[in-house]
Amino acid sequence: GLVVGLDYENPYINPYQEFQRWKTHPAIKPHFEGGACIQYGARVLNEGGYHSLPKLTFPGGMLLGCSAGFLNAVKIKGSHCALKSGIVAAESVYEALTSGENAEEKTVATMGEVDPEEGPKEITEYANA
Repeated sequence: GLVVGLDYENPYINPYQEFQRWKTHPAIKPHFEGGACIQYGARVLNEGGYHSLPKLTFPGGMLLGCSAGFLNAVKIKGSHCALKSGIVAAESVYEALTSGENAEEKTVATMGEVDPEEGPKEITEYANA
């Protein structure tokens, strides 16, 4: 894949064209010869990191996964962190609903476990990178 920052100096750059051009490089081209593009896609990466993680819960909902910003932008990875936030959320909701306690308060307290202060090392490791 190819990642282009929204703050890149050339506002007219076309990431799709740049990726197509990259595939014609002599070191890369042999890997694609004879192949056909069956699909392609694009994605926006929240690269704010540790200092940009929002409060994860609000009345009636939660921010989870990539929408919450669980991405290690330096390594361009974070799926496992995103999945972990969903797992913790599901477990906290289940526990709150089956315990008879106030589900929202219990979930807010449990989601604190995903807080970046204590959260995935992937996020905190490059906090100031």
